[in-house]
Amino acid sequence: MATETKASADMKAHEEAYAGFVRLTVLTVAFCIAIVIMLAIGNAGSWGLAGLGTFLAIVGAVIGFVMKGSPIPIAVFTLGVLVLKLLFG
Repeated sequence: MATETKASADMKAHEEAYAGFVRLTVLTVAFCIAIVIMLAIGNAGSWGLAGLGTFLAIVGAVIGFVMKGSPIPIAVFTLGVLVLKLLFG
């Protein structure tokens, strides 16, 4: 009986650790996708814009980490850089 109580108390910590791992993984994948997009923009001839996009992806990753693993800031900054690339070539 005591083993079940100890195991159930430990399960909450395991679930929280797993949820943190999943959030960090989603954030990392979003960051990697943003960097690949910035490399494509740079290869298209806009290395300055790609550098700005990379910096914004880093800022978005920090903001997303503070927001408990949200990839939304990275996506917003990446889409913003893509719109700039489309507007100004």
